Amino acid sequence: MKFKTENEELKTINVSPTVMEMVAASHNELRLQKALEELHLHQAELEMQNDELRIVNEKLELQQIKFSGIYDLAPIGYYILDKAGLINEVNNAGIALFETGKSNIINTRLQSFVSVEYMDAYHVFFREMLSSGKKQRCQLKMRSRKGREFYVQMEAIAVTPVRNYLPLQCDVAVMDITERVQAEKVLAKTKERLELALEASSSGTWELELDTMKFYLDEFNYQTCAIPGGKFDGRYQTFINLIHPDDRAEVDHQFRIALNNQNSIDLVCRFDNQSGHTCFASIRGYVITEPGHPNRFVGIMMDITAKKKMEEEAVHLKHDQQRNIALATIHAEESERARISDALHDSVSQLLYGIRIKLNTLFDAEDPAEVMRNVYEMLDMAVLETRNISFELAPAILNDFGLKATIEEMAKRLSTPKMLIKTKLNRLNERLTLPLEANIFRILQELVNNAMKHSGASLITLEVKKSKSIELFISDNGKGFDVVKPEDIASGSGLSSIRNRLSLYNGFMSIESKQGAGTVVKIKLEVTPE
Repeated sequence: MKFKTENEELKTINVSPTVMEMVAASHNELRLQKALEELHLHQAELEMQNDELRIVNEKLELQQIKFSGIYDLAPIGYYILDKAGLINEVNNAGIALFETGKSNIINTRLQSFVSVEYMDAYHVFFREMLSSGKKQRCQLKMRSRKGREFYVQMEAIAVTPVRNYLPLQCDVAVMDITERVQAEKVLAKTKERLELALEASSSGTWELELDTMKFYLDEFNYQTCAIPGGKFDGRYQTFINLIHPDDRAEVDHQFRIALNNQNSIDLVCRFDNQSGHTCFASIRGYVITEPGHPNRFVGIMMDITAKKKMEEEAVHLKHDQQRNIALATIHAEESERARISDALHDSVSQLLYGIRIKLNTLFDAEDPAEVMRNVYEMLDMAVLETRNISFELAPAILNDFGLKATIEEMAKRLSTPKMLIKTKLNRLNERLTLPLEANIFRILQELVNNAMKHSGASLITLEVKKSKSIELFISDNGKGFDVVKPEDIASGSGLSSIRNRLSLYNGFMSIESKQGAGTVVKIKLEVTPE
């Protein structure tokens, strides 16, 4: 059977062209409506995706605003560099460090702000950062555009981008540590001065932790008091065992009484050194209590072997005059050492201990700047106290600037609102021999100290004249005394020391004084021309 196609059937059926056009239009309308529905569906999907992108973009902008606020308001300088070291971005703290505008920093090499002497260290730091891919740190000295030099702690890391077409960047943090560096320098200088003072007085420091009974000794104790360093393990009982057997029990007893009663300690004991000789030591200390810190027993150990030997020799002297001179000398040395020890105990040691406690609390403090100001104030006090002690022991100004400057400095230091010291120094611009200058200074120092202690004067005048001989005049407006009475003139070690010094230069001394009329001391030294 043969079937007809649709077209053949249509041809067979008598259909007009208008109907065919209507059928075709109907098909087109259906296809168009379907296409429109698909477009509406795609439009709805695009609108949903657009809303999601808008929300993500808003979150990114919010995060960027937060990051920008943190970045710009951070107290530390932040810099973004490219791999050539050029600054691409900087925050407000970073701009303030260099004391210039942002336009003068952007596209400038960071190394241009590094001090010349630290340039090599910066280059090594930058190369290590680029090659290692790890965080690097270093300390540098930098210079601002206004010439201010400051020390920084610099930390940086090279960030490799996720997409290869993005450039590598280096994130650098710069912290100003100038105050810390200066505090360390001042503390080191103060420590050096303290060590010089301790060395001059043949003393060393010690410390005992009361909770652990750990005993600490500095190196001066090993040098001056014959403590065998190799045999000392830092324990209190070991220290006691190093003491001479005859003194051991008494020293331990004195320590335990002082610890139990929170009292100071002051005793003398013996140590036997490795060569079999006996060393005498004076041990003085006191308890330090600080809130939040364990109690500590700190003090000074002083070698007094020479003093003990002088005491033993004094016993065998046959003449009373020789014995009195030796005892007076010993008394003077002991008084001087006791004065130095008291000064170190009551001022420098406490100040340094307080500084150490303050520095330990620096990182936990709510206001580190306030802590650093307190540290600086205590450091200034420690420096002043140490300078005073050093001047009393051996004034460096005498070696550096001569007798005139040293006398003027002494007068300035010892003058008070109630007592003025004036100087009249003639023809002292040319230097004398150092031993002669030292002896003249010590003579004047002793006479001034006597006037301050005994005269009650409000004015002391020091006059030095140099010609073929050297003449010294020390006068005061104090209460004076009757020179006719020998007992009114002290025969202590002060005047004995002056007479010993005068004997070196064939010198002589005369004293003129009356009750209520002050005192005048005249000294003449015969100096042999060199």
